[in-house]
Amino acid sequence: MSHLRSNLVRTLSRATLGAVVLACLLGGPVFAQQDRGGTWSQFQGDPAHSGAFASGPEPPYRQAWRFVAPEGSLSGAVITGEVAIAVGEGAVYALELGTGQEAWEVPRDGGPISMPAVGARGEVVLFLDGPPSTEGGAEDEVTPQGGTGATGGSPADQKAVTELVAVSATDREELWRTTLEAQSRSGVTVEGDLAIVADDEGTVYAVELATGSLAWSAEARGRVDAPPAVADGHVYVVARDSDAQRIQLVALDEQSGDEVWRFTAQAGAVAASAASAGDGSVVVGSADRLVRRLGGDDGEVLWDSLTLTLFSPVTAPAFVPRALYVADAAGGVYGLDPSDGTRRWEHQLNEVIVRSSPVVSGPYLLVGLNDGRLVALDPENGDLVWQSASSQGLIGSIALSSDLVVAVKGGKEAGLVAFEHDPEGSLVRVPSPTVADAGRLVGNYALALVIASVVIYLPFRFLRARMGPAFAEEEGGVEDEDLEGDPDPVSGEDEAGDR
Repeated sequence: MSHLRSNLVRTLSRATLGAVVLACLLGGPVFAQQDRGGTWSQFQGDPAHSGAFASGPEPPYRQAWRFVAPEGSLSGAVITGEVAIAVGEGAVYALELGTGQEAWEVPRDGGPISMPAVGARGEVVLFLDGPPSTEGGAEDEVTPQGGTGATGGSPADQKAVTELVAVSATDREELWRTTLEAQSRSGVTVEGDLAIVADDEGTVYAVELATGSLAWSAEARGRVDAPPAVADGHVYVVARDSDAQRIQLVALDEQSGDEVWRFTAQAGAVAASAASAGDGSVVVGSADRLVRRLGGDDGEVLWDSLTLTLFSPVTAPAFVPRALYVADAAGGVYGLDPSDGTRRWEHQLNEVIVRSSPVVSGPYLLVGLNDGRLVALDPENGDLVWQSASSQGLIGSIALSSDLVVAVKGGKEAGLVAFEHDPEGSLVRVPSPTVADAGRLVGNYALALVIASVVIYLPFRFLRARMGPAFAEEEGGVEDEDLEGDPDPVSGEDEAGDR
């Protein structure tokens, strides 16, 4: 995915399979989201995936630091205290927010790279580990809390499984390790005293944060690519079943894991965004290009709103009080009214969005593009107000602190890049190319008329001066007698009637 380029936009658009930021707004930008004590604890900032930080830095920005991962790609970052934490293939890295220098690292055995999370007021770091990429069997291992590692036996008998790991943020001591039943790439959600993950076979797990013991498990029936959203006592899981060619949004009871309801979008493609929840409801972008808001208690569709293309499964809407923002995979960003789904504005950025969800930083909306740009939009009307220069490697998942925007950076030097407010910078005002500017339209029409006159009229004036009129009369006029005897062009007879 990180090697997608802008020419893919045209392909995705023609196949109606394009791009992820949806923006939504009711009347005007109202940001009542709460600060979390400087902590961006997980995917999209919190368990509900609201994607907003009221005291986040405002554009314009300048680059503060860059961290290049030793082994390649990194997950999105979470922020706690004075460090940003991200998962790589061979380690979990913590970077000093002030400098971008490595503060510490914890070894990791490999497996899909996914979002970590922090819990217990930032004291516990949780991440998914494995299955190991090395060949050969793994021996049984008893964890500090009595869990077990990979099962013994020959490599052929072993199933590729992932472990959920908790370490102390203070001294990096491993607290517990819980083995799942299959490989997982979902990433971790923390809500209260539970850590919630899902695996590639659709099993959802709620694990006690204090001990690593399994509180409950449930079946979502399909691969889960992003962390579940948790709000109002419900766990919302988006699962895609490739065999059945369907996407399902499943609501589970947070305390028991019992299924509350299940919604299936009728579409031919297996693609959907992650879910964002709040205000007794949940929002998801589906494979039929519809953004839907569903009631949290019963799964009733409250409204739907059409976008241009599909959604990346590792991105989510930003959902804050009286404002909803979504990005599709082809670079369309939409501002919707969460009460009825009315589109307040859209901005077509004409660049693929694969790994970046829209986030609200202060009074501005941010999103990362595959051409390496970080873009800031005005949530009131969708105008572009700032953008970084294009660079090799995408801008992916974004985390916010009071001073920094920390984003995934793809490409040959993959890692993290941090932006800070630039007091010497300036903002711009660029409307979406899909918005008609009446004054500019009239001006362009007038200019086109002048150009047409110059291109068409003047050459013919020149030719007329050189060659004369096209049907000039002979001097003295044309006598009627001259026409007598001319053959009729249709019958071939003389007009005088002679044969």
